[in-house]
Formats: sequence, C-alpha cells, structure tokens
Amino acid sequence: MIRQGTVMIDSPAIWMPENLADAWQLKHRFGPDAQYIAGGTLMQTHWQKGIECPANLISLERIKEMQGIIKSPIHGQAVTRIGALTSLDVCRQHSEIAVSAPLLTEAAGSIAAPAVRNKATIGGNIANRFGDSIPALLAMDASLALFDGKEILLTLLSDYIRMESSIKNLILVYVLVPETDGVNNGQYFYKKLGHREAFSPSILTVAGYCRTSEQNEILEIRLAASGSTSPPQRFIHTEQVLNGCILSHELLTKAIQTIKDEMNVNTDPFSSAGYKKAAAANLIVSGIVGKAG
Repeated sequence: MIRQGTVMIDSPAIWMPENLADAWQLKHRFGPDAQYIAGGTLMQTHWQKGIECPANLISLERIKEMQGIIKSPIHGQAVTRIGALTSLDVCRQHSEIAVSAPLLTEAAGSIAAPAVRNKATIGGNIANRFGDSIPALLAMDASLALFDGKEILLTLLSDYIRMESSIKNLILVYVLVPETDGVNNGQYFYKKLGHREAFSPSILTVAGYCRTSEQNEILEIRLAASGSTSPPQRFIHTEQVLNGCILSHELLTKAIQTIKDEMNVNTDPFSSAGYKKAAAANLIVSGIVGKAG
C-alpha cells in the first residue's frame, strides 16, 4: 500500500523487462491496466492530482537500446542519437549535445527544477506529448525510433505528434537529432513564456530555425510552438508562406497573422487562446528577426 494524501491505495505491480520485446509483451498482456515508466516524474504529478495509478508499471530502465548518446550516420547524414532514457539534466550538460544540438541543451536547461531534470527523461518529455523539449526538437527536424513489437521504425517527430493515441503502445527507443551545420548561416532560437510563480508550467514555448541568404532571402525555415495545455505543433503553412521570400516588414507582419490563423491552442485558467496566439506569433517573429540580423 502507498499513501496518496490521506488515502491509502494499492501499490502497483512493478515489472522490469530486460529488452524491448519483453516490455512490449507485458504492455499487451495487461493492456489499459499497464503503463510504461522511465523517470516517473509525470506519474508522480498524476498521483498528486489524484489520478488513479494503473495496476502495472513497466519500468524501461534496464533496456540497453534506450541508453547512451552517440554519433551515428543515418542515410548519409550525421546525427546525434540520444537514448530515450537519457535524463534532461544529462541533455543539458553533455558535451556532445552541446556541440551538435545546442538548442536541445538550452531547452533541457529550462525545463522544471533541477531535481526533476535529474530524473525526467527526454523520452518521457516527448511521449507525454506536451513536453517543452518538443518545439526545440521540431525546430531541429528531429526523428524518433519507435519499437512496434517486431522492429524499430524511424519517423519524423513532426509526424509523430500528429499520430493517433494508438502510438502510446509503441516504445520510444531513441531520438535522432541532425547535427548543426555551422557553415550554412542557419540560426536557431528558443523562447519560453512562463508564470511568475516558481515551478508553474510554461504558458507557451516556441522554437525555430531560419537560414537566409546574403540578400536576406529565407532559404529554409522551421517553426514550432507548444503550451502547458495545448499540444505542440509545427507551423507548416507559415513556413511555406515565408520560404523563398525576402525578409521585410510587410512579410513579418503577414507572418504574425499567418501564425495566429494556423495555431491550434486552447484557453486555460491562466490565459486565453487569443493571448497565446498573439504571444506565439510575436515571439517567433522576434526570433526570426533576431537571428536573421
């Protein structure tokens, strides 16, 4: 038994498989009565809110394929492979990530308190569909490796966040982040809008990548945002509107309206949908201007 507030509840069964196949079989054996768990920080917040814990917790911490950080060429492209069990604090401090994916270093350092970052994993932050690392990874055009019970499949993160809830049955094994090319004039930005209260969820997180020519023509651009109660999204239509255009006051004004029109966001007790749209549009445009010079 464990105590939740003043109420005693049954302790869940903890399963600790040694490999992906065993973890998959356990999840399908118990179905909705089981949940994968890594760092457990999200589960802890659910307990504190009175959300019932599943009868079976499948710990992934012993699975070797989900550990480690290495460089790995994929289809001829240099990428950094980050195991899903890697803690956010390791993402913040790891020298390899700092060089090859500095935007992830910045994002990881802005998430929650140090005690949480020590336990929370990059995989869990992505799998919960609302993590603040997701906009940064979308801006970096990251991909995910997912185990479907038979093999490991690669999919773009931008596709993953649009998948149906059945994706929860898949196991996120590792994250693939293309290495930053320091010679192509591309620039990243990451911005968060939070509450004054410490440790409150962020109102809004935005991130982007913009590569321009010497004439300030936008050659490549990726833009993304998420909020505490709104799922992350990449602004594909806005990117199409901006790509190939010369940066100007008129274009940026158009970008603000296009982002507002494209953004799917919810009103919550802290801020309205209209406020979030306006804030996201202005933060993204200021990021483009700041990085493009």
